Amino acid sequence: MIRARFFRIEEQWNVIYLPERPSGFAVFFIGDNGMLVEKDTSDWEHHPEKNQFLDDLLSRGYTVVASSLYNRHWGSTRAFQLFEKLYSIVLKKEILNAKIHLFAQGSGALVALRFLQSHAKQVRSCYFVNPCVFLQAYFEQEQENKLYFKRLQKEIGKAYDLPPKELTSDKIKEITPQLTEGEIPPLSIHCHMQEKHFPLQTQSRPFQQQLAERQIFVNLRIHGNDKSFYKAVQSAFPFYKKHEVKL
Repeated sequence: MIRARFFRIEEQWNVIYLPERPSGFAVFFIGDNGMLVEKDTSDWEHHPEKNQFLDDLLSRGYTVVASSLYNRHWGSTRAFQLFEKLYSIVLKKEILNAKIHLFAQGSGALVALRFLQSHAKQVRSCYFVNPCVFLQAYFEQEQENKLYFKRLQKEIGKAYDLPPKELTSDKIKEITPQLTEGEIPPLSIHCHMQEKHFPLQTQSRPFQQQLAERQIFVNLRIHGNDKSFYKAVQSAFPFYKKHEVKL
């Protein structure tokens, strides 16, 4: 049975999953849009492969933390500020090493990037799965789909408190978090070859190249479509362990 503590910040539900034998290290999940945490459960428990990943982290002694971050957050400043508060509250409540591991999927990577802008020293490592790091590229990609595009404009407008009609490609670029100069914690990116939502060619690959230009070299692993979510995240375990040598 999973031991968990559910609590609210600004009416948003959050959860701390507690291992039987704590290692003192924490993994903060930053989910894609729509990854819900409710008053006594979360989507991390309901999706079989995500639940298996959660169980495996707990069995290795990790404290795992998750939040909805206003559901369809699209990496907004508001979602980041909630995540910032969540980090602060968890570190006060639990006996944990202050340097955390991040696990971000899809648009969750946008919140992770915001956190890295101002809290890079509090991050031990980052593990991204099919990340969205260039919101402008996704926005332009979805303009082809007229029906969904209007919904996307409304979602981003609501997340960023902007009128949907003001959301041009240039405006999206302006509000998207950018990694500023400075150190970046160890980063591992995992992307399925045929990922359609946030394709390798417009997201992970150019992000890797952008960092390489700054002499920051990250691991980019490309998985075949036969790879399940659970198989794709197996390397998270040795990756996190590798970056726990220095406390």
